Formats: sequence, C-alpha cells, structure tokens
Amino acid sequence: MPSAPLLRVRAVTRERQPVAGAHILLWRMVPAGKLQLLPGEWRTSSSGELRTQLPLSSELLSIAGENQTPLRFLVLAWHPQAGWAWSIGTLDSLRDVKLRLTSGGQATFTMQNCFGESAKGLKGRTVQLRIPGVPAPVNLPPMPDAVFQTDAQGKLRVLLPEGATAFWAWGGELPEGMRQRFRDPMPLHAAPELRVRYHLGTREVRGRLIDSRTGRPLHQEAVLLHTEPGKWFKSIPCDYLTFTDAQGWFTVYLPYATSGPIVPTVCRLPHGAEVWASLSPPGTRPPVETACERWDLGEIAISAPDGVIAGEVRGADGKPEPFALVVAQGKETPVPARTREIACRVTTCNGVRKTLRQQVRIAAPLACTFTDAQGRFRLLVRAGEWQLRAHPTHAPSEPAVASMPSLPCQIPFVSTDTRWVTARVSTGQTATVRLPLSAGDRVRLVRA
Repeated sequence: MPSAPLLRVRAVTRERQPVAGAHILLWRMVPAGKLQLLPGEWRTSSSGELRTQLPLSSELLSIAGENQTPLRFLVLAWHPQAGWAWSIGTLDSLRDVKLRLTSGGQATFTMQNCFGESAKGLKGRTVQLRIPGVPAPVNLPPMPDAVFQTDAQGKLRVLLPEGATAFWAWGGELPEGMRQRFRDPMPLHAAPELRVRYHLGTREVRGRLIDSRTGRPLHQEAVLLHTEPGKWFKSIPCDYLTFTDAQGWFTVYLPYATSGPIVPTVCRLPHGAEVWASLSPPGTRPPVETACERWDLGEIAISAPDGVIAGEVRGADGKPEPFALVVAQGKETPVPARTREIACRVTTCNGVRKTLRQQVRIAAPLACTFTDAQGRFRLLVRAGEWQLRAHPTHAPSEPAVASMPSLPCQIPFVSTDTRWVTARVSTGQTATVRLPLSAGDRVRLVRA
C-alpha cells in the first residue's frame, strides 16, 4: 500500500521574509479539466512553513501508480497583507513547494447609496481566480478572514493577484437595489478608486418606539413589515424583521416587488404586541426604482407590559412539551376599532418631500414565545384578559429540536377544535396557566 504523501510549503514575501498565517489551499487537477478541492484548513507557521500529510486515498494512489499517470495539483497561498502565490506540479513536487507572495495592485471601492450617504458595513470576498495554465476557474472556499467590509466612509480595499484575474462577490445582506445590480461576480482591476453609487431598491421605514407612559425608549423590541394585513406570521421574510436599538430606533426595508399596503407591526417577541394597520393610502403605488423612498414614522408610543403569564405546556400523554409555540391573543370587549393618526414624512432620492397622514386602526394585542426544554414558558403582557393556545414545533416522527427555536415562525390557522385557555392578568401580578397542545397543524419554523 502506498505511503501517505507529504505536503511541505514555504511561503515568503517579495523580500523573502517568512509569511506567517498564510492560507494554503490545494486542488487536484482532474484530467477532464476540472479542479477538485482537497479538504483541509492549513496555515503556515511563524516560520512561514507548512508540513502535513495529504488527504488522498490509497486507492487513488494505487490506480495512479499502476497506470503510470502522474497526479497534478494546484497549490495556492493567500495572505490579506502579503498577497497571493500559486504553483502547479506533480505529487513529487509537493514535498518542497516554495511560494513567493506578491500583489498585482489593489482595487479600492467607494460605496454610496442614492441619497449620497456612505455605505458602511457592506461585506464581500474574492470568490474566484482565473490563473494562466489552469483550464478551469479556481473557486475559492469561504475563509473568515477573507471577508472584507466597507468602513465608515464606505471604502474597501482588496489586494489583487499578480498575473491572474480575480472575481469579487458581495454578501447576501446587501440592500435590495445593490443586490439587483451585482447579481454575478465581477472582475477586479487595479484602480485608484472605483466609485459605486446604487439605489436602495426599497422603501426604508424608520421610527422610534417609546413607552406611552414614561416616554422612555423601548430597547430590543421587534418590528415587522407586513404586506398582507391580517396574516400574522403567515410568511415573514427575514428582511422584514428588525429590533430597536438602545435609543429605541429601528429601520426596516421593504423591497419594491411586494404588492399591497405596508403594515408596520410593532411586535414584542416574546412580549405583547400592537398591530398597526396600513400606512399606505388606498390607490398608492410603489415608487419606481429610480426614486427610492424613506418613510420616517417618528416616535411611536406603545404600552409597556405590566403583567406576566407563566405556565407550562403538556402533551396528550401528560408530559411536558419542550419548545412548543405559545400564542396569546388579547381579549377585549367589543368596541369600535381604536384609531390613531400617523404622520409619515416621505423623502425620495430625487429630492421629493411629502407627508402622508392617515387614520390607522390598532388591533388587539398579541404575544408569543416558546417553551423551554422542560415545557415552561413566561410571557410579559399588558394587564387584561388573554386567550392562549400552544402548538408543537415538530412532527411526532421527528426528534425535538436541540435548542430553543428562534422567532419569527409560521403560526397555523386556528381550527374549530382549537382549545383556548383564558387567563386574566392584573398590573404587577403573575397569572399561572397550564396549556394542552392544539390539535391543528404543527408549526414550521422560519429562522431569522
């Protein structure tokens, strides 16, 4: 049986100084012209060297020896400051690979949105190289320190390989308009500065949540954007969810592709919630992509929770149900729907300013959370009468999830045989309840 082959690499700079911490990647060059990335996370030592056994099967080595077909490999080294280097060789040459890392210049991005603001924190990485002598594109695997992001001035600098073409791709958390513009990887070229100005491609909805009694900002409250009123958690894309910061401010983005009125939902997860109906007057159409909009809702005062509902959920066998979804709906006496006027200041990137005023309806409060591993839950809510129900989060044939699921999730439609439990909460008090599992559909999670 052939012995395990050895990979020995020495990486140095242009001045022949050792490069510590350089990434070493290895591909086998398949005769069909493709590249096969070999598994392994390798880095050079403080002396700029790497010495390891190659993860090649004995069957592959035996077949190559019997057919007298030399195996060919591509060795690539990369370091964020020192640059790039590569070598093409056979199995024997891998025992002593010397790589001199260099740079063919740098590409500098300066990113601005259509409002002229610097785009801070946009992430991306080099995803592919086109190297002379290598018939196939070299796809680079994700490496944590190979991901770069724009600074406070919207700038980002990327070292380019010398003698090869690098392709850059932006991450998935881009603004909608930029995501449309940069769908495919783009080739990088050495240039003093590449200015990119993009449209947001969204309505940006901004506001601040405060306690209606104290006026203090509400921290870590969840805010959702709905486009279909009345369909709670039917399908909530992660782009529509955000949380308030320490000063109570939030920003949510709504893509242009959505249809129907906008319904910002001030929702406490796992506390209480207040639902605000449509902020878009009837007949209002979304703006075109060349006129992105910003909606400033200003301060929104909501009632802070002042009571607690605590308890446990048990299954049909009487045992505690871990990680069940608990939903609480505020029960209010039939009165005319409460309304409130919202003044929304709208600004477009073309400089148009307007104010939308509308009477909006405030629906009954809602709260939801998951039970822990022992089937227990705790909800912070407003004082009053509440109806509660519980749903399992997995099918009987599936194992329970290992840890607490994350909201939002999909709440099933309420069936006629759903069992509700009523609890009344007084200010400053805790109501204790025990919930059975509902007989309706089970919850399928949409992770945020």
